[in-house]
Parts: sequence; structure tokens; C-alpha cells
Amino acid sequence: MITSASDDPESQIALFLGRAYYSYLGMLGRLLKTRGLDRKLRPGIGNILFALFRQDDLTASEIGTRLGLARSTMARLVDKVRALGLVTTRPDPDDGRAIRISLTAEARDLMPDCFELANHIESTICRGFSTREREQFADLLLRATTNINGELKALDKPKPKTENP
Repeated sequence: MITSASDDPESQIALFLGRAYYSYLGMLGRLLKTRGLDRKLRPGIGNILFALFRQDDLTASEIGTRLGLARSTMARLVDKVRALGLVTTRPDPDDGRAIRISLTAEARDLMPDCFELANHIESTICRGFSTREREQFADLLLRATTNINGELKALDKPKPKTENP
């Protein structure tokens, strides 16, 4: 017997988040294909592209910090985007351990399409939302992401060693 909304698996936020994520990926994949952009763009690379559209020639660490992504995630993303020919990488002249990432001319040429597609997706997701609801939704998503990232950091911390008596 279900005794509260949180006991009902059909009303759990995590379930809705998962459904929204997979629906979003499906929509994005189809939109990329129908617009002929699937030859160069893939779901999952938008974060790094949009970070570089805002400011080109950043280090992987700078992008990762801005996006709240782990180093391993950033490394995979950079490899994907580089393999697609959308970015180049080079050592940072000020820090030999850091890698600077820059957009290629091809990526810059895709920028208008990327922004148009992002605007279309946002207007689709927020269809029927008031301006205030749209702002609240964005705020709540950012807060939820911050909470999730905080939990990930806590899970990554080494556990203190305990002595056996």
C-alpha cells in the first residue's frame, strides 16, 4: 500500500528526471538529423561547444569548472569534440600540464545553427510556461544540478580509515 506521494514510484522526481532526459535526447537526436546537423554534432557535446562559443581558447579545467564536470568527463568530451573536428587542443604556455581548447573554423560556422537549435529546444520544453515559470524552472534545474554535483563530490571523497579493534 502506498502511503505517501514519495512512496509512489510514478511520482518520484528521479523518475521524471530520467524520463525528461531520455525524451530530450530523443528530440535532440531527431532534430539534429532532420536539420542535417547529425554529421557533425552529437548529443552530449553541446556543453563544451556553448562554453567555447561564449569564450574561445579556454583550458579544459576552466571549462570543467564552469560546467561542473569532473576531469574524466571533460577528457571524454574533449576527445569526442576533437574527433569530430570541432576543436583543437594545445598545451597551455603558462602551465604545461593544462590543455587549451579552441574552436575550429567549422565549429564557428555551426554556431548559428547551434543557437537556433538550442532556442527551439528551450521553447519546446517551456511551451505553455509563463516567463516566471520559465525562470523558476531554470533556477530549479540549476539548483538540482548543484545538489547532484555536491553528492558526487561527497561520494568521491576518500573514506576515512577506521582502525580495527
